[in-house]
Amino acid sequence: MISSSQEITEIKRKLWNGSVNIKVIYQYGNDHNQRIDYLLNCYRNSYFPIYYQQLIKYINHYGQDLSQLPIWFEYEGVPIKWNLPIGVLYDYLHLPGIDRNNNSENDGVWELHLKTSEFPTEYIIPFIYTNPDSTINYERSLSEVIMNQLKESCFVINGNAKPIMNLSEDNSRSLLASILTHNFGQFTTMSKKIVSKTKFDRIPLKIYIAGSLSVIQAPIDAAVEGKSVSLRDVLDDQLPKLFGTSKIARPYIHGIDASAIMGLPLQDIWHLFKHLDNFLYVVVLVSK
Repeated sequence: MISSSQEITEIKRKLWNGSVNIKVIYQYGNDHNQRIDYLLNCYRNSYFPIYYQQLIKYINHYGQDLSQLPIWFEYEGVPIKWNLPIGVLYDYLHLPGIDRNNNSENDGVWELHLKTSEFPTEYIIPFIYTNPDSTINYERSLSEVIMNQLKESCFVINGNAKPIMNLSEDNSRSLLASILTHNFGQFTTMSKKIVSKTKFDRIPLKIYIAGSLSVIQAPIDAAVEGKSVSLRDVLDDQLPKLFGTSKIARPYIHGIDASAIMGLPLQDIWHLFKHLDNFLYVVVLVSK
C-alpha cells in the first residue's frame, strides 16, 4: 500500500500525463482515396473537443474548410461520445481488440474517422454554440458538460453540490482553464476547493463493460458496517456473473489492469485514479 504523499503525488502526475496515440482519418469527395491523415497524441484524462481546433486548422490547409461544421469521430462505424474522457473511450472501445490480438493491433494506434455531415444527435451531445464568426464553439459545450459532471460527483461526495456551486466566477474559470490547458498544479489547487475532505460516505463510480452498451453508474458506499468496501466487493456485487466465483473478467483503470489492487479500499483507489470530473471510471474486459 502506498502511503507517502510524495509517492501519491508522483503517481497522480504520471496518470495526469498518460496519453494514447490516435490516427484521425478524414475522407472527402466521392473518391475514397481522397483522404487526410492526422496523428494525435492525446492525454488520457482529456476530451476530444480540446483537440478539434488544431485538427480543423490542419485540414483547412488542404482546402477543406470545416470551421463552421460540427465534427465528430467514428470508430468501426460507431459515433464516439466526446463527453467521456479519451482514455476511457480507448479502453472501452479499442483495448479489447488489442487484447484479443496480443497487443499487435496497429501497435496501439487508435484509428478514428472524422465525420462532418448528418450529425448523429441520437448518439452524441450536439454542439449548440457558435462564435461571432459562425465557427463552432466546442470549448463552451465541453465546459458545460464538465461542470455538470462535477456537480453530479460533488453531490455524491458531499451530499450536495454546494462546493462547486459556490465557486467564485474566477475560480470556476480557473478550474475549466486548468482542464483545457492540462495544468496539473492549477487543477490540483482548484480541485481541493470541491473535495476538501479525504474521507466521505459515498464514492462516484462508473463501470463500462467492453462490448456492451450498458453502463453501471451508482454512488457506492465507502464502508459497510464499519468495514471499507473494496473494488472487488463492488465488482462482485454489481457484476456477479463476471467476477465473484467465475472471475472471467478484468478491471482496467487508466489503461492499467487493476486486478492486483481489487482488494484495496475503493476510496483509496478513487483518490489515486479519479478523473477530472471526480468520477472513478472502471472498464471491464471480458475474457474470450
